[in-house]
Amino acid sequence: MGSVATKTSAKGAAEESTPFPSLSWFERLSALMKDNLEHYKKLGYCDCVADFCVTDGGPKGSPWIARVTFDAFEVLNVEDVGSGKTPTPDFMLEGSLETWRAMIESISDGDGRPALDQTINYLSHFHAPMNVTSDDPLRRDLFYRYNQSLQSFISGSSAFDTVFS
Repeated sequence: MGSVATKTSAKGAAEESTPFPSLSWFERLSALMKDNLEHYKKLGYCDCVADFCVTDGGPKGSPWIARVTFDAFEVLNVEDVGSGKTPTPDFMLEGSLETWRAMIESISDGDGRPALDQTINYLSHFHAPMNVTSDDPLRRDLFYRYNQSLQSFISGSSAFDTVFS
């Protein structure tokens, strides 16, 4: 998962890079959501517990999962789910590191707007290369109800440099 590195931006200012997948990556997105409150208010509230899974992003290619608790227009909590027993999320969005990387790079290349074939909606529509799962069909539906807010959350990654390990 790597450490945080520093790079120099085109403007000559030092810019901190954030590794993906990592809690610090999702925490940066959470801070950006808080800083852009008016944008999220226009999209509408988002109340859900979402697991973001990189199916091969953990040690030795094991799954790595970040749980993000959204409440109205902010993130209440970001945690590493790990292998311990925890209450189930409303839904899990899962994909390989290669799929996540292509989407994040598309977001960066598009200055915060992914290519149409790199949105979380498109990537999960046919359950491949991303998949949305849940123990409850009504809770799974929250992914689709809050899709635009979730996409904006992930698209916030264009505001900083992401490094992949």
